[in-house]
Amino acid sequence: MKQSILQQAMSPEVLNLSWRRLKIEHTPWSPTVSRDLLQSHLLKYILESREQVLDGRYSPQSLRQFPLKKPDGRQRIISAQYLQDKLIQRAVLTVLEPRAEAMFHDDSYAYRPKRSVDMAMAKVRERIRIGQDWLVDADITSFFDNIPHRILIKILKQFVSDKQAMLLIEKWLKAGAHQSSLLGTRKGISQGAILSPLFCNLYLHQFDIALTRANIPFVRFADDFLLFTNSESNALRAKDFAEQRLNQLGLELHPLKTCVARSSPKLVFLGKKLPKPSE
Repeated sequence: MKQSILQQAMSPEVLNLSWRRLKIEHTPWSPTVSRDLLQSHLLKYILESREQVLDGRYSPQSLRQFPLKKPDGRQRIISAQYLQDKLIQRAVLTVLEPRAEAMFHDDSYAYRPKRSVDMAMAKVRERIRIGQDWLVDADITSFFDNIPHRILIKILKQFVSDKQAMLLIEKWLKAGAHQSSLLGTRKGISQGAILSPLFCNLYLHQFDIALTRANIPFVRFADDFLLFTNSESNALRAKDFAEQRLNQLGLELHPLKTCVARSSPKLVFLGKKLPKPSE
């Protein structure tokens, strides 16, 4: 009989692999269990968590929040998970990630195994070299903060057919940093959560597919992306198309961080200057 997603995630092998990724962290296990106490009774706490997940008793903790001073003097709030929640999310990610990797687009580079900024930039330079040098240099406004839960859950249900796993994922979304409207609609996921990068790519996979079907070449690194065309007019059309598709996902292009321009060293993508077009 095929194991469920949570049965796979809570297997001794996956839990051990997940713990090895987290054991150097000094994060508390939970609000009532310090790191030192955890170390004294490690197996007990991990096995208890395993049983809680499998029988549906596990509930994630609210995120810990810290103020962080930005270079301009303003503060932003950083959210962080407790170690118990990190371990369980890491185990679920270990099961889900290979499935997602099998379907993700080749031109999506962020938060993926064996992919890097350098690989993304190599594809950017290749496209510019062959004459696709009129670009839409784009950024999505406050992407993680603006992901609507309703649409995200609909997308996740198509990917995660396991009802028990989906119930747990919805608990994590509710426990995460999000905004609620007067009508009860929620949006936003925590950038600090283990599963958030996967959710980011699953959410924008719909966008990647739409661009591909419209024959618009792109390179995407999370919520930063370039669209490649061979003329200014085509670039403007590509920008309009991208804007419409993102609006359907409840997102917007950042008006100050999005532009149409020909490739030049004045443009910077992923911290790297873009090359001059091939004449």
